[in-house]
Amino acid sequence: MTVDEVKANLSWLLPPALEAIHQGRYQAPPVRRVYIPKPDGRKRPLGIPTVLDRAIQAAMAKILNQIYEQDFMDCSFGFREGRGCHNALATLGLLIYEQKMLTALEVDIRDFFGTIDHQWMVRFLEHRIGDRRVIKLIKAWLKAGVMDQGAVTEPEQGTPQGGSISPLLANIYLHYVLDLWWEKKILPKLAAKAALVRYCDDFVLLFKSPQDARTVHHLLKARLEQFDLKVADEKTHMTDLGPKNPGEGNRRRRIDFLGFTIYRTRTRRKNGYKIVYRTQSKRFARSKKAMRWRLRQMMHDGLEAQAAYLRAVLRGHFNYYGMAGNSHRLQRFWNEARKAWRFCLSRRSQRGQYSWQQMKQKVFEQYPLPLPRIKIGYAHLGSYAIGL
Repeated sequence: MTVDEVKANLSWLLPPALEAIHQGRYQAPPVRRVYIPKPDGRKRPLGIPTVLDRAIQAAMAKILNQIYEQDFMDCSFGFREGRGCHNALATLGLLIYEQKMLTALEVDIRDFFGTIDHQWMVRFLEHRIGDRRVIKLIKAWLKAGVMDQGAVTEPEQGTPQGGSISPLLANIYLHYVLDLWWEKKILPKLAAKAALVRYCDDFVLLFKSPQDARTVHHLLKARLEQFDLKVADEKTHMTDLGPKNPGEGNRRRRIDFLGFTIYRTRTRRKNGYKIVYRTQSKRFARSKKAMRWRLRQMMHDGLEAQAAYLRAVLRGHFNYYGMAGNSHRLQRFWNEARKAWRFCLSRRSQRGQYSWQQMKQKVFEQYPLPLPRIKIGYAHLGSYAIGL
């Protein structure tokens, strides 16, 4: 059913669902499986719940967020009120720049949402939730079937990525598996300062001592395996962010996190170092490809519609990727947008290719595009950082 259909029939759809929840016999309907492309060419499975079930999930998540917000730690940034990707990125950058934590351990958990253990999930929830109706409701969502091309299967582990409750459940799971373990068990035993920055299942560990990093790397793999989680070794890197040594070659000295490549470089005056946030190459290529494809679909639309689309794309791109040190990549994306628009108009024209002079006079002056801008400069990183 569509959203409008559910709204029109809510008076008879909602009461039976609420009664079933209160009586502990709610049966979550199967979620529809869809796939979206990943940067490495594979496809990520998403589960789309029914409209009514998604609304119930959102209402439950709103209540549970108030409970768990008191427990979650400063190292956790994903899907929390008042926090976001820019807060995680700014915190990571200042830990490297100000506290000189120059050894980084980037960790990727293989198929995290698909491997969450249901029994451990319920045990973690029971630490804070005493109402059995809530526990039964979350169990129903965990056990909800998955409909893929008409066939329904019942999962034995994992939670469908796409439901309103899934980000919160992921945060709760890693709060007990990773955050508490890191704060209570690991940090007190390290020889030097260290820090964790986590956005849902993406996280980076920073260390002052390389030996601490190697020790934690081994302990972390064992810890995650206790809860049926596995580290993706091909995407897990230990990186030295310090100055390059003579004769070292092209050794990796960067972090890839939340769509950015983060690294240290010398200042313009060569009297110190600064942190640079650069759009990750794969993300840049994917954004450019999506923009070109959409413009091709809009080839015969009016200039106003095409301009409105490009303005929205550029505003969104600059708002997210407008981090300190990324002006070159923002300018490149702006140039790519203009080139793609020129190509689109040239393909539909019977008079041949549009010249840049024609584009300027007939298109760019009448339908100006937003200029590249840095949203969070070096002077503002401190106001976005949390927990320092």
